[in-house]
Amino acid sequence: MVGRILWPVLIALALVFAVVVTAAGDETRAELEYLDQIRTQTSALTRSGAAIREIMPRIREIDRDEFTTVFESVAADVDVAAQFVEVEPPTESLIPIWALYRQAVDAWSEGVANISQGVILAADDPENPDAMLMVADGLAALRTGDSIYGDLQVEFEREEVPEPVAPLMDVTLSTGEGGLLSLAQTYVAAAQSSTNNLGLRPGLTVSQVISSPLWQMNVEGQPVIPFTEEVVFSVVVSNIGNVESGPQSINLTLTGGEAPVTDSLEVPSLRPAGQVTLEFAPLPVEAETPYEVFVELTISGVDTDTTDNSRLIPFSVNAA
Repeated sequence: MVGRILWPVLIALALVFAVVVTAAGDETRAELEYLDQIRTQTSALTRSGAAIREIMPRIREIDRDEFTTVFESVAADVDVAAQFVEVEPPTESLIPIWALYRQAVDAWSEGVANISQGVILAADDPENPDAMLMVADGLAALRTGDSIYGDLQVEFEREEVPEPVAPLMDVTLSTGEGGLLSLAQTYVAAAQSSTNNLGLRPGLTVSQVISSPLWQMNVEGQPVIPFTEEVVFSVVVSNIGNVESGPQSINLTLTGGEAPVTDSLEVPSLRPAGQVTLEFAPLPVEAETPYEVFVELTISGVDTDTTDNSRLIPFSVNAA
């Protein structure tokens, strides 16, 4: 009789044990899958960190497309992690790992956004003081994320945490050692440089000054115009920048006669790589008189290089 009662009890206990074991196995698998996803994401973030450290010292020499492509790729990797940490982990034992990872990802996301936006702001609007603050805040956020990630790596080593297939790789998104302010100043100054292609700026230049009659070079290398009683100057203006220029003006001054003579013309908007030839009104000249013609663009707003906005050319007119 006792045996008849005992067998059902034993069978029930065995079934309960099997369920517990199966549940434990499923739980462990879920934890391992979760940890493996983190490992995969941080592997991508390792490459992102290398890309940031490679490009930041080259801000002065890179173009806008390269810079934005790198930071858009980094932001995409961080976004994958950000979406992942929106959901809590499958077990309570992984909550400390989840919390640390979420803090690191939040800091990295803030840092990447601030640095990319701050550098572009410095390039497009060199006088804007917010650029320095954004870059400095971004550098600080990246360092915070790196530090928290170091704590996450330690958390992965706890005995309660299932051992993943492969360990976490080191992740460093911060860009360099040294003071945050000095680093930010270096990056912002490079972005503000008028010699780079990072900013969206027009680049108007006086490409050529032409006379009619056409001047020739004498043996001393000075322009000489064949005998004439008046000369017409034409100026070629080009946009060597990377965005369309707004309407500007160009001034011409002829000196050498009894009094300086001036004239002014409007320069229309020019697309990148565009140019226009502007012809001034005829000006009276006398033979065997030393003259200087000075043309200068009047620029309102930013320009890639203000040193090429003018031309000064000495010349003379041959005798009849």
